[in-house]
Amino acid sequence: MKRILKWLLGILVAMIIITNLPILNKNFMLTFDGKGHFKYSNSNASFTYLESLSFKNGFLTDWSINRFIEEMQPSIENQEVYRLYKINPLCFWRWHYYIFISRHYKYKSWEEIEPNRVPYDSVNMWQDF
Repeated sequence: MKRILKWLLGILVAMIIITNLPILNKNFMLTFDGKGHFKYSNSNASFTYLESLSFKNGFLTDWSINRFIEEMQPSIENQEVYRLYKINPLCFWRWHYYIFISRHYKYKSWEEIEPNRVPYDSVNMWQDF
């Protein structure tokens, strides 16, 4: 019984490590979560970002947020970007993403943001949705 338990624990630890390796992590998140799970927005949705998880695109960075602030000059309360998804610790394949990306952004639900939303403009490079 102890041997089986150790074996199962070893497999679980190996799965957690493998699914969170930087090279493989995006592929696992894309497979398990699909596109459109990781969304970000400021308070009035003049900046919205949808994490594509594709090989060529990087993750959301401060550079793109600062660029938005420089170009659009939003009010102070609209300069902070929020994540629109809750952190679920049971989804172990997301732990790498949570530790390196998600923890930098506070959570705010889309239901709180949507009433204050500026109109969506499909040609606006700062609005993905």
